[in-house]
Amino acid sequence: MLDKTTSDRVIRYKTNSKKEAFANELRSRVRAYFRENNISTFATTSVKFKALIGFVLWITVYTLLLTNAFSENLILLLLGFLAIGFINIFLALNVMHDSCHNAFTGNPKTDRILGYTMNFIGGNRYLFTMMHNAHHQFVNIHGIDVTLETHGLFRFTPHEPWKPKHRWQHVYTPIIYSLAMIHWILIKDFKWYFGELHIGNRKNIEHPRSEMWILLISKAFYLSTTLVIPLLVIHSPWWWIVLAWIHLHILPSLVFSLLFQITHVYEGTDYPMPNDKGCIENNYFIHVLETTADFSRKNRLITWITGGLNIHVVHHLFPTMNHGHYIPVAQIVKDTADEYGIHYKENKNFFTALVLHMRILKHLSKPETSQQ
Repeated sequence: MLDKTTSDRVIRYKTNSKKEAFANELRSRVRAYFRENNISTFATTSVKFKALIGFVLWITVYTLLLTNAFSENLILLLLGFLAIGFINIFLALNVMHDSCHNAFTGNPKTDRILGYTMNFIGGNRYLFTMMHNAHHQFVNIHGIDVTLETHGLFRFTPHEPWKPKHRWQHVYTPIIYSLAMIHWILIKDFKWYFGELHIGNRKNIEHPRSEMWILLISKAFYLSTTLVIPLLVIHSPWWWIVLAWIHLHILPSLVFSLLFQITHVYEGTDYPMPNDKGCIENNYFIHVLETTADFSRKNRLITWITGGLNIHVVHHLFPTMNHGHYIPVAQIVKDTADEYGIHYKENKNFFTALVLHMRILKHLSKPETSQQ
């Protein structure tokens, strides 16, 4: 469970005129960028075309699987299912993520429909949006940032009580990350819907009954399309197909987990805690800059593939902005931060960020690491 000393309280950000000056100037410059270039903050034509590519690729590979193009060769069958897994991640990053922030079209109804891409790939739009928005509000705050909540499996912050198994967390982390998608599909969403009353600052949550039916039906749909129908249609041994279904999730899950984790849990990040009055001694903009790091910020290919997840600072500062605008806006953020003497954290590439992630896991694996 989340830490009760934090999760049962209402947490607020405390600011001052100097900190607000930075935030106001940054907002002004970003607004000016869109106004002067006469563009909206929502998805560009290229982003929409990219989404179309993702869905076409999924249909193409799935059709090849069901028409037994790969059924006589285990390696090809595994690669076919693996392709579906990575296309699912591509759709999650490039369609679902922005849509759940109402940042794809800007139309709530349309973005809601596009957000059901999460259900299509095995998750749940409603629960993801609730949990992800809570993460956005309380980045790296132990006890209230739901992405740090692991029931003691990991020690992501120095405030998490140390357990003997944490000595090896930097060793078993990749294995657990690889199983995260299967856990999400089969367990996590049900746990959050039926077993959790608090998410972020929301207390005593009562989920709509309609969302329960959507949850159950969409889970059945996903398991049917990815497992049951292949078992019935593909002319391969059943255990090949089950193995391929597991294979569909393992490597994509590892990549997906790392892409999110390395932007917040890394050597050099901050883990602020609220004071006795429930206040974080920062405004939100500076809080984000102290707890978030980019990687490969100027790499257009990485940004294209990851849906801008690599430019994570901008995403947290302006979550209703589509990722198609992140590269130029990130430069505005960095320039403004430099002028105000605020450190903009970024890593040269994914592998540099990965090393820092593993270093913090190693550091926090030690019992002597401060919990204060």
